[in-house]
Amino acid sequence: MMIMIALMLSVQDAPAPKAAPARDPNKISCINQLKTGSRTNFVQICHSQAEWDLLRTENRRVVERGQANRGMRDPTGQ
Repeated sequence: MMIMIALMLSVQDAPAPKAAPARDPNKISCINQLKTGSRTNFVQICHSQAEWDLLRTENRRVVERGQANRGMRDPTGQ
């Protein structure tokens, strides 16, 4: 019985989980991308968070469109 009370009290004393901070759409972040045709040369690409989100959405849309059209045949029969 004492163990149950101790467990209940310890659960009640636990701090509430903190909410994730809101993302700033104007924050600039950069990535280093390998330059095409090179093994060691990198190019730094910088965008705002809103631009990165838009790029991710557009890339996903292109991939989904390609996957949807993957099994379709050419109507000309070629």
